[in-house]
Order: sequence, then structure tokens, then C-alpha cells
Amino acid sequence: MTEEEFKKAVENFLMLQQNNDHNAALLQAQIDDLRQQLNQLNELKEMFRLPKPENKDRKLFDEAD
Repeated sequence: MTEEEFKKAVENFLMLQQNNDHNAALLQAQIDDLRQQLNQLNELKEMFRLPKPENKDRKLFDEAD
């Protein structure tokens, strides 16, 4: 391997590393966005939470005789 080939190989390696770093940053941003969306959906689910099925026939209020 000549010095010129070695320089090209190192250049290519550094370029690949830079691309990997860039792609990792993009993926992390997407992961963070998905986590935020999941949190928002969970909050929405809690807001519109339906009653438990075992409570469907329960009286609305306790009645005192």
C-alpha cells in the first residue's frame, strides 16, 4: 500500500465515521420525537380514559335510605 492509498483509506474512514455520527444524531432526534409523541398519547389516553368494565353497572351515587 502506497502512502497515497493509505491517505485515501484514512480519508474514507473519516468520512464514514462522520456519516455514522450524522446518522446517529438523526436517529436520536427521531427517537426523542417518538418518545414525546408516546408521552402525549399516554396523557391523552388518561384524559379520555373509559371506566373499568367491572364498573359499568354500578350506581352513579351511593344512595342513603
